[in-house]
Amino acid sequence: MSQPASERAALAFATTPMSVGERGLALIVDDEPSNRRLLSLMLIREGFRTQEASNGCEALELFDREQPDIVFMDVVMPEMDGLEATLQIKQRIGDTFIPVIFLTALKDEQALLRCIEAGGDDFLAKPFSVTRLKARILAMERVRNLQRALAAKQTMLETLLERDQEEKQLAERVWTQAVKHHNAQIPAIGLIERPATIFNGDLVLIGYLPDGGLRILLGDFTGHGLSATIGTLPVSETFHAMTTKGFSDSELLTEINLKLYHFLPTERFMAAYLISLPSSGHTLWWWNGGMPTAYVRTATERVELSSFGLPLGIVPELQDVSLRALPITAGDRLLLMSDGLLEAPDTAGQMFIEAGFSTCLQQWQHGAAILPTLMDAFDTHCVGTEPTDDVAVMELPLDISVLCHQSKP
Repeated sequence: MSQPASERAALAFATTPMSVGERGLALIVDDEPSNRRLLSLMLIREGFRTQEASNGCEALELFDREQPDIVFMDVVMPEMDGLEATLQIKQRIGDTFIPVIFLTALKDEQALLRCIEAGGDDFLAKPFSVTRLKARILAMERVRNLQRALAAKQTMLETLLERDQEEKQLAERVWTQAVKHHNAQIPAIGLIERPATIFNGDLVLIGYLPDGGLRILLGDFTGHGLSATIGTLPVSETFHAMTTKGFSDSELLTEINLKLYHFLPTERFMAAYLISLPSSGHTLWWWNGGMPTAYVRTATERVELSSFGLPLGIVPELQDVSLRALPITAGDRLLLMSDGLLEAPDTAGQMFIEAGFSTCLQQWQHGAAILPTLMDAFDTHCVGTEPTDDVAVMELPLDISVLCHQSKP
């Protein structure tokens, strides 16, 4: 029997045929043997190895076993049609791009749409044309090569980001150790710190005074992340050195302000509380420069410690570095916080200060800790949101015997 003209044309098309298999493996899925044979001859001539399946079930078995580089899929077949087989193939390969070209004589637009919805990437109309076949293969190979290049770049980017994350975490641990290793460790002080990124722009420093009293600085640098952390080291070194040597609160504020003024860019500064509890234990000395109102719960009232000074680092000389005095008694407690707590939004955009914060303050009883209740309300408020700013919250009993009769670091 003489060879059909279409097969003779397929074999004679390319003057310089590629080596068989040079372009990978093509899976041909069609219930008509003559269609499979004709397409196979064309693809071999184009440099492919071929495997054939007569229906979708066979196609899936061959696909799993052989991992072809391109699939030619008939639409209408017994047992499992091409739509279902393609859908399952695309589910198997996930983000990997293996082109599926539908073999179809369909002209109905809705039928063609279903092919695309099933995961088809292109069409090859019956009867087959070698020219159209070459065009479809070249188009799919370009898409595949582009996808592979993008995937390689994505993998490289993910590796670089992972390495960058690891280096940032290491730097943060070293930085935190350098900043806070001199802090006095006092179990009676409740402290919550939640940075919005790896690096924390909120700074908490705790040190003992030579007379046995206690000094605390809670600061909040503008911004968050690494750019907000650069000023923490000089502030920490100055705080601990001057606290250990017994410099006054005003001298400490003046020195920190001057350091930050010269060290930080113009747009950077640090709002801060400075708290001092002398060893006598009868007076709380406090300074608030640009921080939210702090609160002291006494037996008779809730005292507000509102901001009255400029944040540190804005001007070379602070106009008011004198701390305010507040008489205290046993059972009184102090609450300090950064604005990241108060301004944290819920999913509707409402800030915590407008929601549960005031309720927690109203329920705060003398001698009782507010921090657990406050943070429960805060966590409930923030469900479903991402942090937008660093959060620092501190609560301490204003009892010098509890705060200062601890082992020092």
